[in-house]
Amino acid sequence: MRENYTFITFREVNVIAFKNSKTEKALSGLESGIFLKNSEKKFLLRLESDFRFTFRNLELLSQWLLDCHMWDESAYFQKAMNIADSLAANTNKQTSTQKRDDCFKKLQQLYLAFQIKEKSYPAKKANMTLPQYQIESKTLQGEFFRTCQAFSEQTLCCNLKVLNIIDNCAMDCAYCILHNHYDDAVIKVPTNLKEQLQKLSIPKDQRWRVGTGEHSDSLLLGNKNNVLTDLCDFAKKTPHIILELKTKSSNVEFFLHNNVPPNICCSWTLNSPTIIAHEEHKTAGLKQRLRAARLVANRGVKIGFHLHPMIYYKGWEKDYQNLIGELITLFEPHEVLWLSFGTVTIIKGLEKELRKNFRKSKVLQMAMEVTPDNKTTYPYNIRTSLYQNALEAASPWQGKVFQYLCMEPTSMWEEVMGMAYGDSDKLNDAINKSAFGKIKT
Repeated sequence: MRENYTFITFREVNVIAFKNSKTEKALSGLESGIFLKNSEKKFLLRLESDFRFTFRNLELLSQWLLDCHMWDESAYFQKAMNIADSLAANTNKQTSTQKRDDCFKKLQQLYLAFQIKEKSYPAKKANMTLPQYQIESKTLQGEFFRTCQAFSEQTLCCNLKVLNIIDNCAMDCAYCILHNHYDDAVIKVPTNLKEQLQKLSIPKDQRWRVGTGEHSDSLLLGNKNNVLTDLCDFAKKTPHIILELKTKSSNVEFFLHNNVPPNICCSWTLNSPTIIAHEEHKTAGLKQRLRAARLVANRGVKIGFHLHPMIYYKGWEKDYQNLIGELITLFEPHEVLWLSFGTVTIIKGLEKELRKNFRKSKVLQMAMEVTPDNKTTYPYNIRTSLYQNALEAASPWQGKVFQYLCMEPTSMWEEVMGMAYGDSDKLNDAINKSAFGKIKT
C-alpha cells in the first residue's frame, strides 16, 4: 500500500508554513496521516491560511481525505478543491468566520454524499500488504467461558455461550472486531485445553449452544496442539450442549478422518464473492467454503450457516440471492441446524483501527445509524431491505431450518419475519428446540 502514496516531506511543501501549523498538529494525531499526498497537504495548508480552518476542521478533513483513499473515491479531492476555488473567487461580503464555516459545511456535505452512496466494488482486487502471522503456544488460564460479547438487552439475542481459547485470527477481514483486541500479528494456541475444559461445570438440566469462534477462527489451524481433539472429547462428555465450530476456512481434514460426537456443529460464515474478494482477505473463497461444508455433511456432521455481515453495495440483491440459492441446492434441511442473518456492526474504536491499518476497504463507506447500545450500523430501512431479500431467497427452508436475525430489535423481527420472540430467552429456547431435535444422540 505504501508504494502508492508519497510520504509528506518538508522539502516539497513550504517548510515555514507547515512548521507549527494547525495542519501539522492535525496530521500528527493521525497514525495514517503519512499516506496523504503532497497535493492534499498543500490543500490543507491553503484552507488553514485562506479560510482560517480550525484544528478540528483540519483534523476532520484529513480523516475524510484518508477515507476516500480507502474507498477509491479520488473524485472527492478534486471536487473539494473546486469548492474552495469557487468560494475563494466569491466576492460576496462575508466575515472570515462565515467564509470558513461555509467552506467547511460544503466539504462536509460532499464527504457525506460519498459516504452514503451505494458503493461499487472494482472488478479487480486491490493489491495490499497484509501482516504475516506467527503461531505461538500459550497456557490457557483465567475466565475463558462467557456469554457472547454481542449480547445486548436492547436486541433479541440468541444467548450463545463462547469458549475463548485461541487468541487472534490470521484472516484479516476488514470489518473484524479483533482489530480492536490485538495489536500484534501473533496467534496463541493453548497447550492445556483438555485440563481447563475438565474444570468447566455446565448444569445438566440446561441445554446450551457453545461456540469457539469469537476471538479466532475455529478451524483455520486444524488440530494444532490437539485443540479439536480436546473439543470433541468435551462435547462427547457434555451431550446437553451443541458445540459450534465457526469458520471461514476450508480446513476440514480433521472431520474427514475422525469420528466426532453428534452434538458438534461445523458452521460457516458466508458472504458474496464480491465481499469475500475485497473485504475478507485471507479467507477461503465461497466455493471452497461450500465444498468443505458438503464434505463435512457427507460425514454426518451437522452444519450451520451465518450470512454476516451482509453489506449494502451495487449488486447486493442478486449476489445474496444467488448465495442462498446455492445453499438450498447443495444441502438438505435436515443437515443444517441454523441459518442466521446480520449486517455490518461497528463497535466503538473500530473506525479508528480501520483507518490506522489504512487498507483499501469500503466497510466505512456506509450510511450510519447509532443503535441503542452505542454501536453503529446501517439505517433501519437498509437493514430491512437486506433481510427481506435474504429471507425471500431462503423461503424454501422456512419451517425446516431455523432462521434468525443477529443483534436486531423486536420491531425488526416483526417487520421482516412477521413475528418476534418475547425476549432473548424465548429465542434461545426456540433455537435449542429446533437444533437439538435434529441431533441423534
